[in-house]
Amino acid sequence: MKKLSYLLVVGAVALAACGSGSGAVAATVNGENLTVGQIEALLDTDGATVSKDQFAQFLGFQIQWLIAEAAAKTDYGLAPTDDEITAEADRIFDEVSADGETRADFLSSRGFTEQFLRNYARQSLLQTAIGDLYLADTPEPTQEEVDAQRDGSTSVCVSHILVDTEQEAEDVMTRLGDGEDFAALATELSTDTGSAPAGGDLGCGAPSQYVESFAEAVKVAPIGDVYDQIVESTFGFHVIMVTDRTVPTDEEAIQLFKDDAVATQMQDWFLAAVEASDVTVTEEYGTWDSTSLSVVPPAS
Repeated sequence: MKKLSYLLVVGAVALAACGSGSGAVAATVNGENLTVGQIEALLDTDGATVSKDQFAQFLGFQIQWLIAEAAAKTDYGLAPTDDEITAEADRIFDEVSADGETRADFLSSRGFTEQFLRNYARQSLLQTAIGDLYLADTPEPTQEEVDAQRDGSTSVCVSHILVDTEQEAEDVMTRLGDGEDFAALATELSTDTGSAPAGGDLGCGAPSQYVESFAEAVKVAPIGDVYDQIVESTFGFHVIMVTDRTVPTDEEAIQLFKDDAVATQMQDWFLAAVEASDVTVTEEYGTWDSTSLSVVPPAS
């Protein structure tokens, strides 16, 4: 399941002097106060206070999460229990932590506390539950939609040698047929200055990122051998070698289609909840930006 924008993973905390007392109101969300202490309780500061930027970041997280929690309860009657949250927090730790890493090390190395992990776990549960509701109502895609999804989700790894004329491309094909190395010829001859130094390697990605004739060729070219057709495009003439290609099955394409549909519905639901929410951030701690879904820290 794709993650909503409000379900975020954060890095280590930068520590510095900041802020007022822990009982001060940092923000109000739909009439509910968020105090400085509640935000500080999300951070593993090792006794120091957090920077204005880091405080604003975590305040933004908590604002998003309060909005999502309220909307999930109002719209779908969802409210995870403490036991469910504990189990989900444990699952996240087991899934993300390194081998042999303790819970304490896991938290401190990332700069947040058990409370943050529990808040994050609550959001994960809500996302999964809402996603399941949307998934149940998502109709089966048509074969045309399946084909389009498979095409858009195909990944191909390809190298090419680009030259100016068809005759030059034929000469390249002859030299390759005589056993010369593809990468060496690409470095020597290719007019694509971006890929030539890398032996013609264009990396991996969707065929749709290429011009049409090239895209169609890389979909059907054999894997690991030079394509026996010279491909013409607006850039010149291409000698192509596909090194890998991943094409989703019908079943995989259907699942990807449904995941995309659910992710779009969830995103629309959350953005509507943000739009309907009344959020005020105390000036000392920044300004709420509903477009970026974040708190802009105050000027230094």
